[in-house]
Amino acid sequence: MIDFCHSGIVCLTHRRLVKLSGPDTAKFLQGLITNNVESTSSEPFYSAFLDARGRVLWDVFVWPMFSEEQWGCLLEIDGEERGALVKHLRRHKLRSKITIEVLGEEDADGLSVWAGWGSNVITAFEAEQLIASMPDPRAGDSLENFATRFLFRGSSPSTDSGITVLELQQYTLRRYLFGVPEGPSEISRENALPMEYNIELAKGIDFRKGCYVGQELTIRTKHTGVVRKRVLPVQLYNSEDKAPSTKDDATGLPHFDAKWQPTTDLRSEALDIKQLDDLGSIKRGRAAGKLIARYGNVGLGLCRLEMMTPMRVSAEGGSFKPGVEFGVQTAEAEETRPVRVKAFLPDWLIRREKDVWAKTKPKRQAEEQLA
Repeated sequence: MIDFCHSGIVCLTHRRLVKLSGPDTAKFLQGLITNNVESTSSEPFYSAFLDARGRVLWDVFVWPMFSEEQWGCLLEIDGEERGALVKHLRRHKLRSKITIEVLGEEDADGLSVWAGWGSNVITAFEAEQLIASMPDPRAGDSLENFATRFLFRGSSPSTDSGITVLELQQYTLRRYLFGVPEGPSEISRENALPMEYNIELAKGIDFRKGCYVGQELTIRTKHTGVVRKRVLPVQLYNSEDKAPSTKDDATGLPHFDAKWQPTTDLRSEALDIKQLDDLGSIKRGRAAGKLIARYGNVGLGLCRLEMMTPMRVSAEGGSFKPGVEFGVQTAEAEETRPVRVKAFLPDWLIRREKDVWAKTKPKRQAEEQLA
C-alpha cells in the first residue's frame, strides 16, 4: 500500500490520444462536446461528450494543435474507450472535411500524458519536448489545489530535475482525495448526468455556446438551478473506528490510512450508501448516495447533498443532521456491521459553487421580481 505523496509527476498510461485534423475540425467538434471550441485558441480544455438524453458518454481533455494554419486537436480519453469514441466520431462525420487518426503506442510519435503536483514540477520536462501544459481545472486552477497536466513528447522526463516520478496509484489516490472522477468506471457511460459529476464546476461546460448533442437536458438543469447530487470525496471507517472529522487537517480533505482494512468485503461495483440507525444497522428507505470507487479507506461517492452534507441546494432544505452516520453493506455480508461512509465538501467545490451562484444571482433576482 502506498502513502499519499505531496509532490511528484505521474505518467498517465491509462490515457490514450485520438487526433482530429482538417478544415472542418473545429466546427465538427463544436457540435459534439459540452465546451466551446475556438478555432483561434491554442489553450487546452476539459469537456465531455453526451448522448441525445444528456448523459455522459466520455470525459475528455482537448489539446489544440495547429497544422498549416488549420485548427486541429488531440482528444485525450480513457484507453479502454478510445475505440468507442472513434466509432462515435465517424458516425457523425458525414461530409465534414476531417481526418480521424488513432494514435497507438507504437505510432503516437512518442506522445504521452503526465500529471504533476507540488512546486516546480514543470522543470522535470525539457522545453523542446513539452508540447503543452494546463492547470487541471477539475479541482482548482493551481498546483496547490490539485494538479497540472502535461502533453509530452517522450517516454520519460528529465532525471536531473530532482522531481519524484510516482506510480499511477498516486494519481488515483489524489483524485479521490479531491473528489475528481475520471473515465467510465467512475463516470458511468450513458447513465451519469454531467452536473452531478461536477463537469460544469470543472469548467467543462459552456452554457452560452450553440447546439450540441445532449444540450437540451443540460441547459434545463442549469436553469432550474438545483443539482441535488454531487460526486464528493468520501472516507470509509469501521464501526469501532473514530468517526473522521471533515477538517482532519488544513486541507479539509479525507485522511488516507494505508493500513486500514474494511471489516466487510466490499465489492468493486457501486454500492448504495444509506443512513444508519441508532444501533448502527442500515435503515430502510431510499439511498443517500452511491459509493462509486475506493482506494483503501478513501473514495468517491455520488452523494445527496442535503442528506449527507450541510450544503443547501433548495429552498425547502434537507434532512442533514450533524452526527448522523451513513454506511454501505453487501448482500453477502448482512450479518456483519456496515462499513461507515463520511462525505467531505472540498474547499474547491464550495468556491466553485459560490462563483456559479454569484454569476447567476442578478438573473435569478430579476426572474423572481417578474414572477
